[in-house]
Amino acid sequence: SVMIGTLTSAVLNFKYSGGAGKVDGYYRELSLGVHVDVEPSVFFTRVNTLPATSTRQCHLLLDIFNPTEHELTVSANRSQDLVLHASECQRMAIQVDKFDFESLPQLDQETAHFTNPKQLEEERQHARGCQINSKLVLIVLNTPHPSLQRCGEASVEGALNQLVLEHLQLAPLQWDVLVNGKPCDSDLVADCKVGDAVTLEVKLTNLSKNPVGPLALTVMPFQDYQNGVQNYDLDKAVTFIGSETFFIDTVKPKESSTCNGALLFLYMGDYYLNIKFQDDNTRRELPLAWFTLPSVYIRALDTPLQAGA
Repeated sequence: SVMIGTLTSAVLNFKYSGGAGKVDGYYRELSLGVHVDVEPSVFFTRVNTLPATSTRQCHLLLDIFNPTEHELTVSANRSQDLVLHASECQRMAIQVDKFDFESLPQLDQETAHFTNPKQLEEERQHARGCQINSKLVLIVLNTPHPSLQRCGEASVEGALNQLVLEHLQLAPLQWDVLVNGKPCDSDLVADCKVGDAVTLEVKLTNLSKNPVGPLALTVMPFQDYQNGVQNYDLDKAVTFIGSETFFIDTVKPKESSTCNGALLFLYMGDYYLNIKFQDDNTRRELPLAWFTLPSVYIRALDTPLQAGA
């Protein structure tokens, strides 16, 4: 798969003359067709993805091969550089915001009805690839000598398979979890004081085209001992104010719904919240990736929180 490769065609016209013919003003013409196949400066030998700390982002992994005899510098989004020596292959990890493919223009029903399904899917993949390229700027700089520097853009469009596109897609169900009013969509730690009520808010925004719900969520606190052991037996350390099960009513397209609860931490320590969905027909009918909630990490302190902490 590869990027930066073009085929250039040209016609070279020659006029030549000599001897007595030249003196008399005669000449001959020759036309020569030339095709120049410009080989790619880089190849993407493999493309994959990894989750990021935020559910709205992911890491795009590109294995990049430099087939040239010169050193190349690949720059991603004008902020991240990778130097490739001649005939060298290296991996570049780029953190990107996930893409809302649902917002792409759709073909009208009449056009879609008369279009081959395979062609329809190819057009969708092309549109998604163009959207990714518009936000992922890969610059390739050829640096053999300052006077011979060349610069161009690489495209990942042809290297993206269906699985990678699915991982890059922003899920139509967007979940936000707030602890004491602060969002937990990254590896941020929410601090609280032992014995104080900690408010928990779960918000669902439905970006799909169909209603979703009702849904039931169960909050399960646990401690991770970082040795493969997770302790969920925390009845004496954590207590809920009310129920540990949250209910979300049916959410219409483009609308949001919020459920609230609270809990107390009776001992200091680091805690995590595992928010599980109760098994029901609604969840079974939808992709698992639509139900990915942010991780919740709470640190219970035994001393009063300092201002600004």
